[in-house]
Amino acid sequence: MKTLVVMNEKGGVGKTNLVSHGGWYFSERLRTLVIDLDQQGNLTATLAANLAHETAVSLFEPGGRITPVGSLTVAGATRDLSAVEQTAETDGLLAFRDNIAAMADDYDICLIDTPPALANRTFAALLSADAVLAPVGVNDYSLAGVANLLQAIKGVSAHFERSEPQFLGLIPSIYDRRSVRERQLFVALAEQVGKLLFPGIVAKRDVYSRAAGEGVPVWRLPASAATNDAKSEIWSVFGTVGEMMGVGRND
Repeated sequence: MKTLVVMNEKGGVGKTNLVSHGGWYFSERLRTLVIDLDQQGNLTATLAANLAHETAVSLFEPGGRITPVGSLTVAGATRDLSAVEQTAETDGLLAFRDNIAAMADDYDICLIDTPPALANRTFAALLSADAVLAPVGVNDYSLAGVANLLQAIKGVSAHFERSEPQFLGLIPSIYDRRSVRERQLFVALAEQVGKLLFPGIVAKRDVYSRAAGEGVPVWRLPASAATNDAKSEIWSVFGTVGEMMGVGRND
């Protein structure tokens, strides 16, 4: 099983849309586990049709396990996840890591959605990660926390004496291509971060909000030019993610 962590300490950057569509995409190809570590539970609500009996917080205890319920299994968020920040020390992080490793034969890929903070839950996810993808907004403040994010990846790896996970890149995930200003900012972003930029984007599209509301991927919505464009875009993103991680296939 390969584990992908999606993280950014800034909220409102399109994490839920990215992880939910990643879960749907990979589950049509692989046995997929999605773990929601954000107590707000937006991802859990979107993927409610695929919830496991066990919740994400159970993975911070020794022997925690998420039982598959189909090709897509979701370990949902609950409000008590916030208590992990007060109670989980090194033992909780190590339990999470060990529990993820123990499920390696149950799933082919695991996607972990993290809270918008560099907190214990994020560190636990990083300790378990094979790869990290960081959604960012294309705006004046989108890179404010990037240095902290990269330092967190390095810091967790150094502290626990493990190799660093593969950094797949910064992915603009709510990019409004109709905005002249955002197009200018995108060019500036590309110049500033260079090779740290993921080779793909997720544009700001109404159909993504509709998909979340209906609990289905955009390619399951009635066919239209908008849904076809979104399907092509999101399949390209996760096809590239799969190739970079050595899982799945690009259709």
